[in-house]
Amino acid sequence: MQASLSTAAYSSRPDIRWARTWAPLALAGACLVLAVPGMRAEAQDALILPQEDAPVPEAASPRGDWTFVLGGGVRVAPSYEGSDKFSVSPLPFVAIDWRDRVFLDMARGIGVNVVRTDALRLGVSVGLAPGRNEDDEDHLKGLGDIDMAARGHVFGSYSFGMWQIGLDVAKDFGGSEGLQVRPEMSVKVPLSETWTLSSGVSATWANDDYMQSFFGISPSQSRKSGLERYDAGAGFKSVDFKVGLNWAISESWFATANVGVGVLLGDAADSPITESRVQPSVGLAVGYRF
Repeated sequence: MQASLSTAAYSSRPDIRWARTWAPLALAGACLVLAVPGMRAEAQDALILPQEDAPVPEAASPRGDWTFVLGGGVRVAPSYEGSDKFSVSPLPFVAIDWRDRVFLDMARGIGVNVVRTDALRLGVSVGLAPGRNEDDEDHLKGLGDIDMAARGHVFGSYSFGMWQIGLDVAKDFGGSEGLQVRPEMSVKVPLSETWTLSSGVSATWANDDYMQSFFGISPSQSRKSGLERYDAGAGFKSVDFKVGLNWAISESWFATANVGVGVLLGDAADSPITESRVQPSVGLAVGYRF
């Protein structure tokens, strides 16, 4: 959205310049705070994020230092990680980028691309890690709640042609206090000037703290829930596959659809908390970039 105030009159109005620069950031930050607490732990991967995977026509390249994305969608996914029941959730999203250096998005929170070249990205970020509520489903009764936490990320990716490999290391500060390491490989195939097909595969390794919090059952939890005591140790907890289709409707509007399937592994798959090892999800979203 190119404002007509980018003239000499606009340049002489510092109040307008301030509003143009910071008001969208404040609005997006508020949306992020309101949206994240309602997300499930796996909701971060429900939608292929537009700033990363949506096709961007040449005419829609960032205008100036700031780029904003606002939108919303709907998601169908298991009620919790390991559930065999599904819930439908609205999923608002927002992404902000400054000079391809500082960003705010709903997957990683606020962060910085410390190293950025055409092929290589290395960065850090801090966001929120959703917990789990025992009221989410009857099968969780007696297990107690897992609190929301701050989640720090150290991430990197390398692109070659249509392919990209990446690694994300995430540490929770609070909640489960868990550590997760996720290597990933993805590919983007342009189908036309406006359509792009994306697909990827990733695996997630989790440490003892994360696994015991989300898949283990302590003696006291066993007495309250009636489920058998279970010790969940560190290891690969899941492998995930996703396919997305992105449509650049115009210079600013886009739509994206995603289908994902996760398969729980090891102690996560064998846990009494887990009702289904296969975890499918579907997401649809529409957004506006300016």
